Amino acid sequence: MRYGTDDEHPFDTDNRAWRRLSDVTSEHFDTITWTRDPDGRPVLLTLRDMRTGDTVTLAVLDSLEIRDPHALLAVHTSGELGAHGPTSGADAAHSHAATLNSTTLALTRPVPLHDPAVTDLPATSWVDLPPDLAHVLRPALDDARTAVLVLLDRTDGRLAAIGPFPTHAAADTWQPADRPGHTADRLTVPLHPITIEQAQP
Repeated sequence: MRYGTDDEHPFDTDNRAWRRLSDVTSEHFDTITWTRDPDGRPVLLTLRDMRTGDTVTLAVLDSLEIRDPHALLAVHTSGELGAHGPTSGADAAHSHAATLNSTTLALTRPVPLHDPAVTDLPATSWVDLPPDLAHVLRPALDDARTAVLVLLDRTDGRLAAIGPFPTHAAADTWQPADRPGHTADRLTVPLHPITIEQAQP
């Protein structure tokens, strides 16, 4: 449920990070969620260690939901491909390009991020590439924890991005249901997280 859509600190209890936090903490702590009157919006979360009785209370300030996930693909002059995101929409991804400071950056491209929970890739997932670029792309080698799987159709010069994945290994195991996805090259590329402000349109 969305609380305070017009105020300074909106919060949505359907936020996936909030739900995951609730699941994880309930396995290891006694939890108390403090809510405000009269609407019941969560404002504090108290965690009590079951073994020692120690407690800590966290303030619940706001939430951000990525409704239209996109990533900014960054291609370097060497052909190395990395990603930044996720962002909420293509405009936010595009605006993030101005924050990248690299003398080796050749071009950037906002792309939709396909949900890994769905194995069918719609036609809208595929993005056309500039001529000859598809033949030189390869994954950047760095230590970003999260990843995006890029399915690269080198023949038709297009790609689709799936993710985010929590690890490179998780990205490597994902399989598409459709034939174009099966025949495409698979590039598991690092996904560099961005700030909450940069993620918004």
